[in-house]
Amino acid sequence: MTQPAKNNPVVLGAVFVLVVAFVLGIGQLSRPRLVTGHALAGSRPAAPPASADPSTPIRPRAVYRLADHPVLLAPASLAEVTCALPAFGLSDTQLAAYYQAGTDCLDTAWGPLLTAANLPFDKPTLDASAELRDGPCGAAPESDHAVAYYCGRNRTIYMPTSRLRENGGGDAPATHLATLAHEYGHHVQALTGLLRAADLKITAAGERTPAGLEMSRRIELQANCFAGMFLASASGRGSITAKLARQAQEDFRYAIEEKPENNAHGSAANQAQWAEAGFKTNKTSACNTFAAEPPAVA
Repeated sequence: MTQPAKNNPVVLGAVFVLVVAFVLGIGQLSRPRLVTGHALAGSRPAAPPASADPSTPIRPRAVYRLADHPVLLAPASLAEVTCALPAFGLSDTQLAAYYQAGTDCLDTAWGPLLTAANLPFDKPTLDASAELRDGPCGAAPESDHAVAYYCGRNRTIYMPTSRLRENGGGDAPATHLATLAHEYGHHVQALTGLLRAADLKITAAGERTPAGLEMSRRIELQANCFAGMFLASASGRGSITAKLARQAQEDFRYAIEEKPENNAHGSAANQAQWAEAGFKTNKTSACNTFAAEPPAVA
């Protein structure tokens, strides 16, 4: 006699697989988003599986690792770039144009490095609206927490002109340039997989726990180092004079100190140190904050 369908081991196995898949799916949907002020990791759709055809080139993919990430283990430098920035001005239109030209130059600098490392590269979107708006990563950070931020869900750099003019960079173009280069550093982290890998660690530890805050600092300080690399590659060419590049690199020393229980960005001394490391060496291996001893990322 044929065994009833409800007791068929094949059917029971299939049901078990579906139940497990459903539970895992719910876990992904309910996973809290990381909010660190400057970098909001969010999530992106997984890349399609590689083709089985050996003649098809392997599509560059993000690598979800930290201290042993290939881009940090193998020293890579940004090639010299010449930025064509417009004259700096404080109106919303002038600041937006300055940010857009800076973003274009950052694309020119970072694109070839990531491509050569067989990592994906896509240009970020720049939102240079007058006011900072909420986005796919949730509510925008308060002005006392961040003047600008990056959202990994839509790969967008948010540079609100009014906030940056009033309590961000004021009339100092070096500060605006440093902020933009830092936020673009988060885009590099998102493309490489560093941001997502760190986000998972923070979520597991708890965003406001000592371990979670330390991982947030490692993210932020690395973005400073990547900013320093860009400033070195553009220094003395085009619109970014050697003086302007040096001023932007040194701007990180003026970071506002956070209370220990809220320290997600690092001390002003460490912020300056990592920006200088990127500026002096112009090497990705010098930006391995994930391998640094705790005092260097405090």
